[in-house]
Amino acid sequence: LPKGATVAPVIIAMDKTQLTQFFGNKTAYPVYMTLGNILHSIFCKPSQHACILIAYLSISKSVKKELTKKQKSARVQQIFHDSIRVVLEPLKEAGKCGVEVMFGDRHITK
Repeated sequence: LPKGATVAPVIIAMDKTQLTQFFGNKTAYPVYMTLGNILHSIFCKPSQHACILIAYLSISKSVKKELTKKQKSARVQQIFHDSIRVVLEPLKEAGKCGVEVMFGDRHITK
C-alpha cells in the first residue's frame, strides 16, 4: 500500500425475502454493502445509512420445477455466483487502484 493509504474492509450481506405480495411466488435476495470500520453506534442506526442496498437477486420458483434437486442446487449456485460477480465488479477496480475518500474532518485519502 502507498504511504498514507487506508484499508477499508467491505462487508456484503444478504437475506432471503419472499415477494408474494407483489410478484407471486418469487424470492429475492437483497444485497447490502457496508464498511467494516464504521462505529457500532452508527452502524446500528438505520437513520445513519451506514448500510446501503446495492442489488436485488431474484430467483423464480416456477423456473426450477422441471429440474432435479441436484440440478436446482447447481443452477441456483451458478446464477448466484454469476450475479454477485457482476454486482461486485466495480469493487475490483477500487481494490486494485484505490479510491479517494473524504473523512469527517474533510481530510482526503486514497
